[in-house]
Formats: sequence, C-alpha cells, structure tokens
Amino acid sequence: MGDEEGAEPVFDFGAKKKSKKKAQKEKEKVEEEGGADGGDVLVGVEGWAPGPVFEYSEMLNRLYEIIEAKNPSLSNKERYVLKPPQCVRVGSKRVAWVNFSEICGMMKRPVEHVVQFVLAEFGTEGSIAGAATTRSEGQGQDGQLILKGRYLPKHCESLLRKYIKEYVTCEMCKSAATHLKRDPSTRLFMVDCTNCGATRTTASIKAGYHAVTRGDRKAAKAAKA
Repeated sequence: MGDEEGAEPVFDFGAKKKSKKKAQKEKEKVEEEGGADGGDVLVGVEGWAPGPVFEYSEMLNRLYEIIEAKNPSLSNKERYVLKPPQCVRVGSKRVAWVNFSEICGMMKRPVEHVVQFVLAEFGTEGSIAGAATTRSEGQGQDGQLILKGRYLPKHCESLLRKYIKEYVTCEMCKSAATHLKRDPSTRLFMVDCTNCGATRTTASIKAGYHAVTRGDRKAAKAAKA
C-alpha cells in the first residue's frame, strides 16, 4: 500500500485550473512590472518591440508609388487636345460646323455615329457636305455638318464634352485611348480601352425632340390618301 501511495498516478489530468481573479491579478502584476521598466512588454513573445507608426497619408502615398512603379503606363497620363468647334452662318436658318470631320478624326470615332448623337441632342435636322461621308473616320478638308437652326460654338463645345464623356473616355483610367465597336449579339456599342483593358457598354442614342414641319404634314396627308 505504501508503494502504491508513493507511486506516480497513471492518469495525469494536468495542473489545476486557476481562478479568474488570480489570473487577473497576475496579469496586472506583469503590467506594473513592465511600466516600471519604462517599456512595453508583450507576454509570450521575446525580443518584440513596437515599430514606427505611419499616418494614413503616408501609407496612401506609398501605395501610389508602388502602383506607379509596377504600372508606369497608368501614371503617365497623356493630355489630349481637341480643336474648338468652328461654326459659320449659312443663310438665315442654317449653320455650318466647319471642322466637324476633323474633330471626328481626332476622337477616332465614325462620322455617322457623331452625327446621330448631335442631331438627337440638338433635336434638329442636318447633313454632311462633301466627300467625307464615304470615309469611316471623316478625314479630309470637306465634310462640314450643316445644321438647321442657329447654334453657337459654345453649344457645340458643350455637346462635344458630353459625347467624349460617354463614348470616348475610359471610366476606369480616364484615358482617351479607346476604340468604339459594336457587339454583334447585343447590337450595343462597346468602348474598349487600350491602356487598362477595361470594357464597358455605352448608352444608346435616343432621338430628341423633332418639330413637325409643313413637309411632314404634307407627307402624312399623302400617306393617308
């Protein structure tokens, strides 16, 4: 019996669990000793010391530097400059947009698409003069856009800004190096960016207000007859 009492137990259930109050007191004691030494002490990790504290602006600048270093094409933004619209009066009821074809060529957009947008936004009638209608990009000295109505260059400029935002500029990287193509399945226009590779669909051009003229009334009467 004496040997059995002196022998080690067969089952080891571990040390007795400390109470919460005792554990809290030991923790407070360790914190007090660390405060007396004048430094922060991390329990369970030897040789640990807190690092420098960075502000949000510093971390943000560091992130931009890393992005520019790994993607130099995104940081070097090119500035695209367009010529201002030139409009002249043609008679008393029409206006000629002289450099319309040249602006379409600088934007790399088909003349027919830009003409459709301009006529829908202005809600008027118009046509292209010259031989530029047979060219996809509208290059050439001819190709003036004749609009019915009285429009100033500032009106055309505001319309161009709206067109560039919707059909030229990439929404991801704000680059103008894009291509406009039509999806054969959905028949929607797509803007593909050559800089970042992003692709998005554009809004369809909706016809604006069209005033009923005398010719329209005559055509309607002839159709009914």
